[in-house]
Amino acid sequence: MSSQNVQLLFLGAVVALLALFHWIRRFFWVFSVLVLPGTFAHECCHLLLGLALNGRPAGFNLLPRRAERGWEMGSATFSNLRWYNVFFVGMAPLLLLPAAYGLMRWRLGGHPALDWQEVLAVYLVANLVYAALPSWQDFRLAARSPIGWLLLAAGAAYAWHRHEAVSAPVSAPPAAAPAPHASSA
Repeated sequence: MSSQNVQLLFLGAVVALLALFHWIRRFFWVFSVLVLPGTFAHECCHLLLGLALNGRPAGFNLLPRRAERGWEMGSATFSNLRWYNVFFVGMAPLLLLPAAYGLMRWRLGGHPALDWQEVLAVYLVANLVYAALPSWQDFRLAARSPIGWLLLAAGAAYAWHRHEAVSAPVSAPPAAAPAPHASSA
């Protein structure tokens, strides 16, 4: 099997496992066990960024519990979330996307074979991608920060600028004026 086919198979397996995670949410306890590595990574991102940004972690929990709108898979609580750190602590799980990408590149960088190590890598990549999505609680928390809104506005302005630069029609450079010929009379 060619390297490109293995890469497509790997990516297809990650997508299929993400779909399975979404579907199996109906069977809560099975779901919670399957996504436990991702839940751990998600909450660790909150915890580590909270530590780094003086959020003063006050609690860490990986046991699922009932919440107002369904289930809460885990939680990290803080006693010092302020305007300067709340956005970054809330959006911390997004840091799992580069980790998932790096793991996938590492596994596909060698000569991947279809064995248990690839199955484990697919499972871990899918868990990291699934866990990288901030929860609604994370979004609500991050929305309290003016830094988040400023970063969002700056990102939107940059994207708009890039879009305008790419979609602007390209005009041909003006033709050079012909050089005057010297006449010898």
